[in-house]
Amino acid sequence: MKKMFWVLTILMTSLNALALEADFTTYMRGGTGVNQEGGKMECFRNSGLPGNFMRLGNECDFYTELGFVFHNKKATADDASFFRTQLRYAYSSEGLRQWESNRTTVTSTPATITTPKSEIEAYVKAGGIDGMPMEYWVGKRFYRDVDMYIWDWYYYAEMAGVGAGIEQIPLGTGKLAIANLIQANEEFNTTSIGRPVLNIWDVRYSTIPVFAEQNISFWGVYAWAKASDNGATQHFDSTNGYVLATKLEGKVGPGYNKFVVEYGQGAMKDFNVYGSSTVDTAEADQMAQNKAWNVRIVEDWHMDVTEKWGVFFGVAASQGSTGADTDNKVQWQAIGVRPVYNFTDRFQLATEFGFSRYENESEKVGGVAVGVRELGRVAIAPQLSIGKSIWGRPVLRAYAAYSFWNDANKGSSYIGSSAPTFADKSSGLNVGYQFEAWF
Repeated sequence: MKKMFWVLTILMTSLNALALEADFTTYMRGGTGVNQEGGKMECFRNSGLPGNFMRLGNECDFYTELGFVFHNKKATADDASFFRTQLRYAYSSEGLRQWESNRTTVTSTPATITTPKSEIEAYVKAGGIDGMPMEYWVGKRFYRDVDMYIWDWYYYAEMAGVGAGIEQIPLGTGKLAIANLIQANEEFNTTSIGRPVLNIWDVRYSTIPVFAEQNISFWGVYAWAKASDNGATQHFDSTNGYVLATKLEGKVGPGYNKFVVEYGQGAMKDFNVYGSSTVDTAEADQMAQNKAWNVRIVEDWHMDVTEKWGVFFGVAASQGSTGADTDNKVQWQAIGVRPVYNFTDRFQLATEFGFSRYENESEKVGGVAVGVRELGRVAIAPQLSIGKSIWGRPVLRAYAAYSFWNDANKGSSYIGSSAPTFADKSSGLNVGYQFEAWF
C-alpha cells in the first residue's frame, strides 16, 4: 500500500500543478461468510467453465480497481482533437482479516498467500486529429466488449492486453476498429528469439443496424508465434490461430438482449490472448494446440421488467476439441437466472438459480473417464441498493448460497480445487455478507 500511496500522491500533485481535468473511477466488491462446517466460506466452481458461474454468494475475495482518466487536452469548438491518459490499478485479497500479510495460496501449513496487485491499464488515447473521426491508442488496456454479469464473464471480444490500435473508423453504417496486441510469455525469456510472444491482430466491425432497434457486430482475430529454442533441451514450434464471431444485440421489449456465435481455432481456441506462444515440439499434448478448436453460443438478456421486478438471464454452450489424437472432445452447457424483487425503492430480494455440465474426455481417474461433471446453485440475498434497478450500486446484502454436484465432480482436482473442505461431499452451503460498488 505504500507504493499506492506514493502513486496517488504523485498523480494528485501533478494534477494540481498542470491543472488537468481528471476523472476517478472505481469498482469494488467483497464480503465474508462461513460454510456449513463452521469455517470460512469456500467457493464452489465447476472447473473448466469460464468466469464465475452464478456468482451471488460465491465470491471468496475482496477485489478493487482504482482508475484515473486524465484529460490532457479536451476537444473544443475550435479544435476537435483530444488527448487523454488512463491508469488503472487492481488489488485483491482473500478477506481473511483487516490486515492481511503477503502470501500466495492456502495450499500448505503454514499457508502461503500473496495479495495480488497489478497495473492493469496504462495507455494514452488521442482522437479528432485534423478533423478526422478516428481514435488512436497505445499501451495496456481493457480491450473487451460485453460481459455476462451474473457469471462475471466477458464472453465476446475479450482481448485485454498490451498493444496499439485505431478505432471509430467510419465504414458504411458501422464502425471499424483494428488493434495489434503483443502477448509476451511470462515463463521463458532466454530463447533463441528472446522472450516469445503471441502476435495478435484484432479486427472489429461494430454496431451495424439491421432491423427494429437491433444491430450486428463482427469480430475477427489472427494470432501467431514464431518457432524458437530454449537452450539445447527445448524446441518450440510455430503456432497460430484465429477467431470468427458475430454478435446480435438490441432492445427486446423492455429489456436488452445479446446473442453471440463464436468459432476459435488453434492458439485462439479460448477466445482470448492467453494461448501459448511456446508449443513444445517434444510434448504431444502441447503440440495439440495447433489442432484445437471451439464453437461457442451465448444468450445474455437482462431487464427491469416492472416497477417491482428485474431479471438477469444467461445460457451458453460450448463444443470443441483439445487437438489431441484421442479423447479430445470437450463440451459444456450452463444456464442461470437472477430475479430481483423490489419491496421498496431501497430494499430488494435477489435470488439466483443455475445449473452447469462439463465434460472433457481426457479427464480420467485410474484410466476410467470421469464423465459429465455437474454443478447447480441456489442463492437468496436480501439487499439494500442505492437505486430501484438491477444495476443499482452500491449494494449491501446478506446471502445464503447452496451448491450441489454429482459424484463425477467430487475430488481434489474438481470441487476440491476451489473448496477443499468439500472435496468428498456432494453439496455445500455458505452464508454471509457482500457488498458491491462502482462509480
